Amino acid sequence: MKKSISDKICARLESFNKIELNSFIQHVDRERQLLDAIFNVLQEAIVLVSANGTIEFCNQAALNLLGLKENKKHNTPLWKWIPSIKKVFSVRENALKPDIIEQEVDLLYPEKRFVRLHLQVFPETNEGEKRFIIILYDITQETIANEERLVQERLNSVVQLASEVAHELGNPLNSIAIHLQLIERQIHSIVLPEALTRSLQVCTTEVNRLNEIIKYFLQAVRPQKIQLREENLVKLVEKVLSTLAPQLSNLNIKVELDAQEASLPNVKVDKARIHQAFFNLLKNAIEAIGTDGWIRISFFTDSSNFVVAFADSGTGMSETQAAHLFGTQKITSKPQGHGIGMLIVRRIMQEHRGLVALESKMGFGTIIYLKFPLPQKYLKKLSDQTLTQ
Repeated sequence: MKKSISDKICARLESFNKIELNSFIQHVDRERQLLDAIFNVLQEAIVLVSANGTIEFCNQAALNLLGLKENKKHNTPLWKWIPSIKKVFSVRENALKPDIIEQEVDLLYPEKRFVRLHLQVFPETNEGEKRFIIILYDITQETIANEERLVQERLNSVVQLASEVAHELGNPLNSIAIHLQLIERQIHSIVLPEALTRSLQVCTTEVNRLNEIIKYFLQAVRPQKIQLREENLVKLVEKVLSTLAPQLSNLNIKVELDAQEASLPNVKVDKARIHQAFFNLLKNAIEAIGTDGWIRISFFTDSSNFVVAFADSGTGMSETQAAHLFGTQKITSKPQGHGIGMLIVRRIMQEHRGLVALESKMGFGTIIYLKFPLPQKYLKKLSDQTLTQ
């Protein structure tokens, strides 16, 4: 291999005078600065570690990714951040140490990130000690996008099936409703026992309620352009509660609304779809409570959102269930649940450019927050109030 200029100069180093030596040092320093600049503009995190895993060199991307401080010696082995590579630095002489590792790992510090790792042996030093070069690719956005795609695919397939089932349920319900009307007409002139009359009324009411539920469900799951209009969300919740009132009464579940309606703004929403989102959350709360509990619904605003909070005294969620909220696994606190309702809530909130947040504790209950973007005119009003204070 042809020798570089630096190699030739090093061979003649002893014969350099003071001026030539100073020029050579400046040349080496410029090369070092150039290499540092090249490494630091790379988006990939590059780390050089010793045989025991101690970091000897890392570029700016690695400092940012690993939460390290610049110009500080790093004595902590890299496998403290990435435990899966510890086997490479095993102290046992006869241990099998791979020369190359390719894998995807989770980084938990300084923040949770997903990275693709490439590790390979670096050319040995003069002392014969192995060093390793490690390249870390931040694939957090790619991983999140893939998870979102999987959730969407699962949602689409589940919603399609649920839509077909709901449609099939609608046919017999319509038939039952028609026959109940025929029975009522035929016995209109007959004096029936009060209990029988009440039973017929209950049947008619419940069939109509089921038809209403199926209608709203089908409206929520069928792809359609949302129709945004300013709505009073408090009144929308009250309408859903009126639909669920018989069930709430039978199960002895108390509902409390906490809203200062006069000071709350209307929000642009698709009435039918938000009705379905509220319905799903309340149904989940009812089924998580069982009997003898409470649901508290609060309405308030923060700096940029109109928030509707659904709190319940149900079973709550475990850490695992909460961690997979809206993930690829099922999302429900019910043993036999499938999480379809929460998936639909999420999609509806995405359509409204809103957010969903969760707080839960096993054995105590759950709070689900729906956050709607505040209207611009209301934000301006808040801003003006802040400036005058």
